[in-house]
Amino acid sequence: MSRRRAVAWIVVVTLAVCAASALTTETVFRADSDSMSPTIEVGDVLVAARHRGGGPGRGDVVVFTDPGGWGERVAGLLGREDTPSTFVKRVIGLPGERVACCTAGGALTVDGEPLAEDYREAGDELASVLAFDRTVPAGSVFVLGDARAASIDSRYLGSVPITSLIGTLQFVVPLGG
Repeated sequence: MSRRRAVAWIVVVTLAVCAASALTTETVFRADSDSMSPTIEVGDVLVAARHRGGGPGRGDVVVFTDPGGWGERVAGLLGREDTPSTFVKRVIGLPGERVACCTAGGALTVDGEPLAEDYREAGDELASVLAFDRTVPAGSVFVLGDARAASIDSRYLGSVPITSLIGTLQFVVPLGG
């Protein structure tokens, strides 16, 4: 790690921790997966605003705790020794909506309408190699990683209860990749 990068890391983490502690409405995380690439890279520092009632909107990037069984299944599927307990994904479907994949052009649909996903990697034609058609339960959200091929998400593990959400991503400090 270069000296400049090390100093930047120390300053950013110190400021983020101070802000999170002082405000108690923000939480700081470090990305440890490439499932949200190119939006978030491994090693990036994430600051999320805690949820205080209500839920996120479509397209929001959320941080959530394991809603039950995600950590063990992800660890098993990826052959990891550690079991993740916190996840970062993008909200695609809201309570009561029908999320499906894919149109003839390879797009996701929400309630039958194609979803524009400008945050995904250019040239990534298919929104998912796994076909699915799910209705999001009340009190839950349907989440996907931006890097679909590297993400284990609601397609495989189901919707996430809003009560499991820690917060919505406010900003990313790019220290990864």
